[in-house]
Amino acid sequence: MKYEIRREDKVIGITELEGGDPPMGFVFGVVDPTDFYVSGIGQAGYRIYVGETNEEIASESITIEDLSEELGEQCIEVTVLVKSAEEYEKYFHHHLEAYDKQFG
Repeated sequence: MKYEIRREDKVIGITELEGGDPPMGFVFGVVDPTDFYVSGIGQAGYRIYVGETNEEIASESITIEDLSEELGEQCIEVTVLVKSAEEYEKYFHHHLEAYDKQFG
């Protein structure tokens, strides 16, 4: 599934949020930036949406880390702290299932 990272109603990047830490409420993934992405524009004002349905996922924080300059190649990652366990289960049940298989 694809998720859109938006700032000021512009899609600045696309991610699959392929990683998760369910007990802590985090999801994270590699970002494929769009033409609206600007490195170093600050950490405020980001929102995350389900690409297919345009539903906003309630979050406490969204952090983008861009190490492209330091590494000499594109390396942008996003970390999202999902607002509630209910929200996490609704949108990221696959991470919960993977966690249960690993530790359950």
